[in-house]
Amino acid sequence: MIFIRSINNRVALVCVDSVYIYETADGGFVKARLTIPDTSPQATSTKSEEDEESQAKEQTDQGFSCGNFSSCSSYFLAVSAKKELLVWKRSDAGKWDLFCQRSLARKCVQVRMCTTRNTAVVADRAGDVYAFELDRAAPSSGTLLLGRLSMALDMVIGEEDQFLAVCDRDEKIQVSRFPNCYNISTFCLGHTQFVSCLALLPNHPEVLVSGSGDGTVRVWCRDTGRQLHRLDLGALVTRGEESEREPAVCRLAVLPSGNTLACLVDGTCDILLLRWEADCLRVLQRVEHCSPPRDVCFDEEGSLWVVGTDASNPVCLYSPATGPTQDVKTWQRMQLPQPGSGDASELPCWAAVLKDMNQCLSEQLKGQQLPASTGSLATLYKQWFSNDSKYLEKKRQREERLACAATKRPRVALSC
Repeated sequence: MIFIRSINNRVALVCVDSVYIYETADGGFVKARLTIPDTSPQATSTKSEEDEESQAKEQTDQGFSCGNFSSCSSYFLAVSAKKELLVWKRSDAGKWDLFCQRSLARKCVQVRMCTTRNTAVVADRAGDVYAFELDRAAPSSGTLLLGRLSMALDMVIGEEDQFLAVCDRDEKIQVSRFPNCYNISTFCLGHTQFVSCLALLPNHPEVLVSGSGDGTVRVWCRDTGRQLHRLDLGALVTRGEESEREPAVCRLAVLPSGNTLACLVDGTCDILLLRWEADCLRVLQRVEHCSPPRDVCFDEEGSLWVVGTDASNPVCLYSPATGPTQDVKTWQRMQLPQPGSGDASELPCWAAVLKDMNQCLSEQLKGQQLPASTGSLATLYKQWFSNDSKYLEKKRQREERLACAATKRPRVALSC
């Protein structure tokens, strides 16, 4: 899995089995590479068929399923495909060291770190949410916060760890008191398909934003569960082929210092820039990317980092352009200087980081093209079956076969 995250002056690019963290300062940048620790036993001279099969499975089951920075930007949390929670901590010298490692029961869809305590919270596919104390002396087993009967798809923790919101495949958003999550505050109900992503607005902590497979982005009051606004995306995005399903929202990224969101729609090349103002979601801009984007994030300066599927330059950067009122209205794509146009050491900081990201991504993929994100959420749609229609269809086919056999049957002439 490939995704990108940013906080303060740090940007993390997660690709295959590596995390590249870029920290900008004084016109330059410092890069650190974090890898999954090797916990496999040493190879022996004799290997059975089961060992070879398990080794082949481990090689295909690499990478990270989710990851995020802590709010203080000193920790980076990631969950590997081998069901391990890995936490790296940045030292005063600027080095990232593995701080703790915990084993998980299932594969996870989201990981967050609390603001007021040294605790990591993970949500797995079964709908369970666990809390892990990051103290080195703490036990490795996590504490179950809540359990659900549906697959969890995303999770957010409120400001000052006041609440925990979890969305699932069954069109529901549950808001619970944290850390006593058995105290359910409210449910946000209204989506007609799976709720794929959640987001919190920094300037409006009382609202909760959700994206769904029903083609809508909705804003909720997180205390009462009342829907404040609904934005239909059907007429806003461009789809290559006619589809009976509504466009599914697969990602919501929030600008750290404003009320702006970047919305990705599965199977399209569009990036929708939305703003919450006057109790309404307004479309600022529709950016048509060169390839279907896999992930986006905003940095502290308001620039938009995009990871696409283009083989030549998979990582792109869009810079904000201010209007007459010094308010961001549009984002424009930044172009890398052409080779030979100047000294490589004179590249701007953003250009140097962008160039290095694309090089690292190319090395990790070894010349292979990034898989397109089209259809990545198709398996989340529910399939409805009708026993009556299936029975009537079989009955019709049986009657047609009998009628066809009757017409082909030879007639016998009766003699007097």
